[in-house]
Amino acid sequence: MTVLVLLYGLSLFLTPPKYWETYLISALICVFYAGALLCVVPVMVPFLLGDEEPHLVRTGDRTFRRCGAREIGKLVLLVLVLRVIQILLTYVIHYFRFGYDGTFFEVQRLWLDFYHPETAFPLYGYLSDIFWIVSFNFNHARFIGSYIFTALAVGALYYLVLYDFDRKTARRAVRYFVFLPFSAMLMGTVPDGLFLLLSILSLLFMRKKLYPLANLFAMLSILTHAFGVLLFVPIAAEYVAMLIRNVRSNNAMGKGYFVRQLLNALSFLMIPLGIGLVMLYARLRLGDAMALYRAALGLDASGTQFFTPFFRWTDAAFDRTLVIGPDTVVTVLATWIPHLLYLCGGILLIRLGCAKIPTSYVMLMAVTVPVILASGRAGDAAGIISMTAPFCIAFAVRVKKTKTDLIVTLSLIVLWILYFYLFICGYTGGTV
Repeated sequence: MTVLVLLYGLSLFLTPPKYWETYLISALICVFYAGALLCVVPVMVPFLLGDEEPHLVRTGDRTFRRCGAREIGKLVLLVLVLRVIQILLTYVIHYFRFGYDGTFFEVQRLWLDFYHPETAFPLYGYLSDIFWIVSFNFNHARFIGSYIFTALAVGALYYLVLYDFDRKTARRAVRYFVFLPFSAMLMGTVPDGLFLLLSILSLLFMRKKLYPLANLFAMLSILTHAFGVLLFVPIAAEYVAMLIRNVRSNNAMGKGYFVRQLLNALSFLMIPLGIGLVMLYARLRLGDAMALYRAALGLDASGTQFFTPFFRWTDAAFDRTLVIGPDTVVTVLATWIPHLLYLCGGILLIRLGCAKIPTSYVMLMAVTVPVILASGRAGDAAGIISMTAPFCIAFAVRVKKTKTDLIVTLSLIVLWILYFYLFICGYTGGTV
């Protein structure tokens, strides 16, 4: 807490914001996050000391019914159908708003302008290029890749939630993720769907204590997105907690135990290997090993101070709001308010998720927020929180009553339609 306050104060001193509103918003977020940390620490310390997590004890016969490929396949197919509906809805809204202004396929190019090779991490581009065999067009191949990766990620999310909880919770998690407003953007040529799939598989194998596989998918996540590095935190925490628990119980330390643990420990080297591969790719393609990381985190050549990019982002929003014109105000609100709401909602879910979901998930959520604030990704907060599965899981676990679930679902659908409409109309395309 002291470090957090010192870094925030130092940033205010070195690069003071332009507006008092920026001071107020940043201070409130900092205090809000500090309050969330106060809830995390009492749960995190016993976990790292090897204590069991009683809130994850599974009871009831239905909880233990296995999840088969048919169940996952139906869910993946349903998500694919919803994406087809989204494609049709794109044209309907565009026609309603602008009239006949381009053919159906020309309108769909709205989803093909997200990918930028000079700032994209390598794995998404290479994997999505495989679908060129179907489309004979690399832009369309990346569109198909995002389409399929997102559907598979939803199936993986269902299986991950079902591993620790029941089917009702798993269905809620999937439903909330699909109808979270910013999830509509996963339809574009972005690596978020692939990152979500790989990170969920990493967390799943972590929960199954298959650490080499968990670290392998963490490495693949790093090759997809800069935030994949953060997966080291929950995997290392679960591994340390398991070692301490084994030492205290002295039950699992039989023949071959130390060899297995040595292999598990060595598998963590795959994470720095992933970082090295990204730097090598950037060096060969762009001539600068750190180019992709600077672009991904919004940093200049000299680096950045803690919170400074968030100050710049907020000041820019107020700068544009001062420009007279209703379209400008709507654009600022559509590009700034959703990310701010996602950021505050993510901090709230850190507090609500404590002692309700695996502690390692809470730790991943807790490190994600300050990285968003410290880097230049505040304008992508909604996307980053959306593709960090524990936030959605914490949301689903906390909503249990049927009426509350219905109200939340209907509210999310309304917000999804509103945000989708603003995107098609071009209000969310600006940057602040």
